[in-house]
Amino acid sequence: MTVEHQKRMLLQTGPFTPPDSLLQDLETIDGIELNVQRLGVSFRGGGVATFITVTTNNTDIAPLAEAIYQHTKRLKSRGGDDLIILIGGEINTNAEEIAFRDVRCRRQISLKEKSQDEIRGILLERDVG
Repeated sequence: MTVEHQKRMLLQTGPFTPPDSLLQDLETIDGIELNVQRLGVSFRGGGVATFITVTTNNTDIAPLAEAIYQHTKRLKSRGGDDLIILIGGEINTNAEEIAFRDVRCRRQISLKEKSQDEIRGILLERDVG
């Protein structure tokens, strides 16, 4: 991938809806690379979090926004299930299992209950990653 057109973003899945369908949807999009890391602890109410680093040189964000939007429609209504984009997100280790202390970001934006157009707008923001 060329550096000048590369966009990188970090997603955090909620504890109850497995990320498998999201990952399958993302894998079908041309021009993206995925790195999946799981949180090494379970939440008190159950479930675990997964962090997905998406790197793309594709300027067409629409398929990515569609995949993310479809996942938000699958989110369980109970508890704090969510899909969050971590603005300026970085993980300081390549390990498959990580801790919250390994994750840094400037801010978090919940994608739950956002429209596909709202998600696309967030993905197009300059400071996403």
